[in-house]
Amino acid sequence: MKQMALFLLVLACSAFAANGALPAILDARYDYASCDVEYAKDWLSMREGCADAENVPVFDSSGSVDDLDDDLADLREAADDASQLEFGLASLQLGADSLKLLGDIVKDAFQNKTLAFFSCVREGEKPLMESRDECRMDALDKEKTAAKSYVENEIIQANSEIESLDDLGADTSGMESVVEKGGELADDIYPAYESGNITRIASLHLRHSRIILLFRAEQMLAVLDYAEPKIEAGNNDNKDEILSRGRALRDDVESLISQCEYSATVENNFEYGRENLECWDDGLDLLQEFNSIRMLILEGA
Repeated sequence: MKQMALFLLVLACSAFAANGALPAILDARYDYASCDVEYAKDWLSMREGCADAENVPVFDSSGSVDDLDDDLADLREAADDASQLEFGLASLQLGADSLKLLGDIVKDAFQNKTLAFFSCVREGEKPLMESRDECRMDALDKEKTAAKSYVENEIIQANSEIESLDDLGADTSGMESVVEKGGELADDIYPAYESGNITRIASLHLRHSRIILLFRAEQMLAVLDYAEPKIEAGNNDNKDEILSRGRALRDDVESLISQCEYSATVENNFEYGRENLECWDDGLDLLQEFNSIRMLILEGA
């Protein structure tokens, strides 16, 4: 029973514990979104001023402004609650409302406007853009510190999980290799954020997602390799089925690791992101099978 208890403990393959740096990250991302919303509101007000000065009509944007303010309030609430899911949903809604506003602006631009009006808008938006960009850099500076802490916290948690498996005698070399990549990612955080290049920062998130997936895959592999001889030596009523499914899962996990090889160089964010989605789709199916095998062990114990 003691051997079975140890096996079930390691088979749990739990997710990372709650990360203490998450609230700071969401707070910084709220600040960044707030920069864009305030810019949009100031820009619309400036545009309406140009319309009054040049005696041309513009559409009523008050409803769109209310929507943006509501979205920003939802972001603030999600950040205060440290709810990554709710923050993500609110961000999607903000993006959708911003896109709708942009469409309304483009449509309105073709309705009875003058060259003097467009010249006024172009001149008026310059200081607003400068203020927005400065605001964004402050938000990014805030986020870079939180992002570094976030990844470092994950590395600490990952090393703790490695230590637990290592103490049982499992081969954790694959997990350790992935954690090394996490350390390299942590070193790249400050330079990326300080560059102010959003594409470069986005590539960090894509690399981070791949690293998390591969760590879980290597963890499953370590557990499966450790568990097989324990199951063979055990007396589960259904151990033949467990062994068969476990070996098939191990083959699939090895295939996933090979197909979703990590690269610190992201040449195309869209392509890397598409691969991440495919890899995670397969990886979540494998995690589900992993947990299903655990239940099978409990049933036959």
